[in-house]
Amino acid sequence: MEILATKRVSRNFGSLAAVHQVDFSVEKGELRSIIGPNGAGKTTFFNLLTGILPPTGGEIFFKNENLTGLPPYAVAQKGIGRSFQITSIFPELTVYENILIPCMLYDHPRSEAVKRTWEILEEIDLKEKADFIAANLSHGDKRHLDIGIAMTTRPELLLLDEPTSGMPPEESIRTVKLIQKLRSEKGYTIILIEHKMDIVLSVSDRITVLHLGEKLAEGTPSEIQANEQVQKAYLGGLDKEYNFVSRRQTSGQNAKEVLVLEKVNAFYGESHVLHDISLKVKEGEIVALLGRNGAGKTTTLRAVMGLTPARSGMVRFQDQRIETLAPETIADMGIGLVPAERRIFANLTLLENLELPFFMKGIGSLKRRCQVEAFFNDFPTLINRKAHKGNRLSGGEQQMLAIGRALMGRIRFMMLDEPSQGLAPLIVKHLAEVIQKINREGITILLVEQNALMALELSDRVYVMDKGTMVYEGKPDQLWANRQLRQQLLGV
Repeated sequence: MEILATKRVSRNFGSLAAVHQVDFSVEKGELRSIIGPNGAGKTTFFNLLTGILPPTGGEIFFKNENLTGLPPYAVAQKGIGRSFQITSIFPELTVYENILIPCMLYDHPRSEAVKRTWEILEEIDLKEKADFIAANLSHGDKRHLDIGIAMTTRPELLLLDEPTSGMPPEESIRTVKLIQKLRSEKGYTIILIEHKMDIVLSVSDRITVLHLGEKLAEGTPSEIQANEQVQKAYLGGLDKEYNFVSRRQTSGQNAKEVLVLEKVNAFYGESHVLHDISLKVKEGEIVALLGRNGAGKTTTLRAVMGLTPARSGMVRFQDQRIETLAPETIADMGIGLVPAERRIFANLTLLENLELPFFMKGIGSLKRRCQVEAFFNDFPTLINRKAHKGNRLSGGEQQMLAIGRALMGRIRFMMLDEPSQGLAPLIVKHLAEVIQKINREGITILLVEQNALMALELSDRVYVMDKGTMVYEGKPDQLWANRQLRQQLLGV
């Protein structure tokens, strides 16, 4: 029985056809995956299905009822729930409150809402963390909470937008098990947007491939895997063994130390999150900082930038102590940060976002032009997106923009926080090549990355953190070769 169907559904943003005449149908009880390159129209398609965006053409049917043009709340009431590419939770509320509040809109009296809240918390495996403040959850638990909020409307159809994005392998496995349980034990029909092809191929009944807003292919996992058009447009021949071109030479032993942290301690309020962290990055190196979610990697980058100041210890950049300096002063010294949250200005165009650092750093017009041209040479797919507002860019496009923006100006040292998060496999491969190119051009790099294989392929040295402490320092080849240690530290 068909539960959802679209007929030639389209959505234009000016002259850009983000979704173009897509015919799509899903059977009740099916687990369907939607894949495609960044900017293919996947999240826009979800926004059309849920009423966030009205289509500019075509129709949407749910259980044979025409939903075209209905507002989001009406679509939710019909039985469609969704999670978001960027988690949409109430960070200051408890886990229990995050679920209870939307439950109270759909379940009356309150006793029924409370009962439903506990049912959902058990289903998403967060019952034991009901009293936790949502902001203090691990990334994986936040993703599960986002799914739980989607379940509060008692939907028949769940739309999950990259639910494993940014997760280490062990948390990804846990989320996959949750998705499979929701489908097999709870009876949900599920449409999944996901870039991790091992997950897509293992859980899907059928796969739909979008490319440039159009349906490129559709079929079983084996059919899609063998499809040459899909390989060219999306996978790029990339599999579990990355083979990045021209692996760089390790920096010399006598290279100058650019960044040094010694016994750095940092806190969030009274919570002690970094414990005597020490690391060194030498000129010309790519150093990877790895660890499970919640290990303290992002906080370490924030401590360097002065965003979460070190309460004790030393941070030194090019022989100058910077732990007491303001973030803007540190940035002016030539340190760039690409945050995991991207921090793109929604109301500015892509080009305006890209050029914003120039106005703060007093860069001459010739150098501005050269740097912007270099960015579009590295990311040519964004040339036609110059005039698009930040909130009209896909997640992957925002990530590319965030990397390019951090390079604008006089940058000598760059910190990248999860740069491959939310990127299609073909784009991940290209991103790795761009990181190598940036490094060859003289920029030293500190890389935080959940894609351990990519990070180890790129780096000269690697540090691993666990629970706010540094637990490993060494060569990437040695860590990858030690399977037991790798599993213990990284879960891969």
